[in-house]
Amino acid sequence: MKFGPKKLAAILWCGVVIAMASVIGAGPWRRGAWRTPERLAILGAVPAFQFHDQDDQPVTHASLRGSVWVADFIFTQCAGPCPLMTVKMAALQKSLPPQVKFVSFSLDPEHDTPAALKRYAHIFSADESRWKFLTGDQEAIMAQARGMLLAALPATFNQPIIHDGRFVLIDGQGRVRGAYLSNDPQSLADLNRDARRLVAEDAPSRPLDAPQ
Repeated sequence: MKFGPKKLAAILWCGVVIAMASVIGAGPWRRGAWRTPERLAILGAVPAFQFHDQDDQPVTHASLRGSVWVADFIFTQCAGPCPLMTVKMAALQKSLPPQVKFVSFSLDPEHDTPAALKRYAHIFSADESRWKFLTGDQEAIMAQARGMLLAALPATFNQPIIHDGRFVLIDGQGRVRGAYLSNDPQSLADLNRDARRLVAEDAPSRPLDAPQ
């Protein structure tokens, strides 16, 4: 049986995504692997970064210190999961307290200029006072995804950009505390609960570097 180029690309895409999900699922992202009844585990530190947001202003890991934030990796020309992920992020923006920030890293900076990200933010009614859409060097952003324990691969001749569809939760000290399937209602409910827990832990009355 012969397949046309588009159908073959779709089959390869599905195969790679399934393989990536299997690898990731076997690691720290197994459901509940980072969670105990008492607290969320610390899975690692977010690597240092400096990118530009939709207003062409610099955003760094240090500028987010002190805030609980939720991150994902998307791109505006994505015809697959990205629009759905952004819809879910917009819903979280409405349901979580204002202390929680949101960061969407673009995996396609060639097309996702600050102006393009500004239009995208407007389409999804982003509260830009707390939701940043970041662009920069593609290799650096791919490395950022890997540093945050997510999979991401650049486009090739016969394959589109491949990326993880999970949201990552980061605490006020820049530490990864969990990842959540963006297409799973229970996982999103867990994210909502865990983000609120971190907001309470990172209350201003407690110094950032105080032991937990």
